[in-house]
Amino acid sequence: MMIRKILGTFIIFTLFSGIVTAQAPVLRQAADLDVTPKASIWNNMFIEIAGGSQMLFSADAENLDFKERLTPQVALSLGRWLSPAFGVSVKAEGCSLNGFSTTEGEYAAADESSLPFDRDPVRKEVTINPDGTYRHFIRYVNFSLNLSLSLTDLILGYNDHSVFSLVTSAGIGNMHVFGYKGIPRKNSLSGNANMTLKFHLSPWVELNLNGSATAFPNQFEGRMAGTRDYENYLTANVGLVYNLAGRRFAGSRTPTSANPSK
Repeated sequence: MMIRKILGTFIIFTLFSGIVTAQAPVLRQAADLDVTPKASIWNNMFIEIAGGSQMLFSADAENLDFKERLTPQVALSLGRWLSPAFGVSVKAEGCSLNGFSTTEGEYAAADESSLPFDRDPVRKEVTINPDGTYRHFIRYVNFSLNLSLSLTDLILGYNDHSVFSLVTSAGIGNMHVFGYKGIPRKNSLSGNANMTLKFHLSPWVELNLNGSATAFPNQFEGRMAGTRDYENYLTANVGLVYNLAGRRFAGSRTPTSANPSK
């Protein structure tokens, strides 16, 4: 399964980078440093919990009111910074999306022997408007493997006293739609691009302001409509990040309870 492949790739990547780090010579830092950082597989690993809102951009969705298009979104990420500028993570995100359907469209559940009413199984589960249109409800979770790039650390260099960082990331994943109110269960390949404004509250805790776009095939929920091959949703959320062993690199201060500076 694609989900297992994504998780397996991340675990192997993390273990390999941890072995390389552990084998690197540990040098004593300059006199102004508290303690020489010890190599550990937990160094620079993090977990993020985020929540916000999202909007589906698909054929006919513009017929919904703005407030009807906004739906809740939650995300959980586990990752590691391999260097000040480059990182890798796995993420699970999802909740619900609101779409809109007309009498036109092709349905994955339909075949040549299907009666017109049975071609669209959702019609039996939702309220139909007088013109034959209706709002449909999508429940999903998207698992992805992502690569991150800290633009500030790449351009300006790493600074353990920095207040914020600008991070961009991109990844691929598997979007799983649950069977719900006539929507068929389905898995689709997805791709995403993200931008994050990261505030460093301490060596252990960070606050993220995230914006992202995720694309997937038109027929991800079992209905093909419009002329585009792909549809997408946009997400804006706020994330709280915990660095499992503090985020630090060679030449930075080791986090201690007495001195929280990196």
